[in-house]
Amino acid sequence: MSNITGKVWGDTSAIIQTPLVELHKINIKAGYKCSEHKHEHKWNGFYVISGTLEIHVRKNNYELTDVTVLRAGDFTTVRPGEYHWFSSITDCVALELYYPETLSEDIVRKSVGGRDISAPHETKFKPVYENVTLTDVDTGIEYNHRVVKGFEESPCVAICKLDPVTGKCVGCGRTAEEIRIYGLNYTKGI
Repeated sequence: MSNITGKVWGDTSAIIQTPLVELHKINIKAGYKCSEHKHEHKWNGFYVISGTLEIHVRKNNYELTDVTVLRAGDFTTVRPGEYHWFSSITDCVALELYYPETLSEDIVRKSVGGRDISAPHETKFKPVYENVTLTDVDTGIEYNHRVVKGFEESPCVAICKLDPVTGKCVGCGRTAEEIRIYGLNYTKGI
């Protein structure tokens, strides 16, 4: 490893530094955070080895800050151009990865994926969610999570077009109001 560089929040040391990728080991003290910053052209990845780390991201496409809680074995990324910072809940050891935007943007799509309407249709199931509160055994901090409790059968067959005469979907037979209440075809775009 290279030299260790002290930071207000702990320390960092470079493991790999090339023109295309950088990997740093970071040690963050409990209760500390780094500055709010952004990388113009680099993705920033975080992999937690030990401890608990929060990654705060100010999204460019809406006025909220997303917070991702990472524990040992968890990984997340931050897009280029998004202001972000990390905050350590406990003493934390993590790997911080940087790589350029060009590496992840090499795909050129000719069409959009989705349900193949020429294939035989199967019954869809809509997830039913439940909010649960979990407590971190190390810190006693409670976190709210949304989990799938089960599935509710859906009549949707991925043919979403309203008949102008009857006002019902030609695929599932529901009215626009029934579709609004139950939800659209949740598999669209997968």
